[in-house]
Amino acid sequence: MHKYTMISKQDRLLDLKRLISHKKISSQDELLESLSGLGYELTQATLSRDLKEIRAGKIHDPEKGIIYILQEQISTAERTKLPGLSIDTVLSVVFSYNLVLIKTFPGFASSIATFIDNCNKLGIAGTIAGDDTILLIPHENFTRREIQDALIAMLPGIKEKFPR
Repeated sequence: MHKYTMISKQDRLLDLKRLISHKKISSQDELLESLSGLGYELTQATLSRDLKEIRAGKIHDPEKGIIYILQEQISTAERTKLPGLSIDTVLSVVFSYNLVLIKTFPGFASSIATFIDNCNKLGIAGTIAGDDTILLIPHENFTRREIQDALIAMLPGIKEKFPR
């Protein structure tokens, strides 16, 4: 069992990736329980940081509801088709000066933010995501229209989420 030996963070992250890749896990409690079964003792905060580091997101699963998935498991073409990354999970997009605030249903912000970051669109420096809110930070000297066009190119259908 791992708890009696010195286990590296890399080993823990590998085991976490294996769990997510091979099981349909819908909550952090389930993940903590599975990791505990492998001998790991960690807090929810550590697990949250680990999930972000391995780029795990959430998608909709017809059998189990919302489940964790690794971004590397999904091709870019498939991402726009997945219900978990669907535009239906985005509630609104609001510009405030040079920043963009994207509101989502709870639990979907991280997956959408990771998708936006992985698209590497010109004009978008990066995102910061909470549970239901994404802060999108544009590069300097890009107009609101250019950022809006980049978002529309990545997430078809998002145009309807902008204020009229």
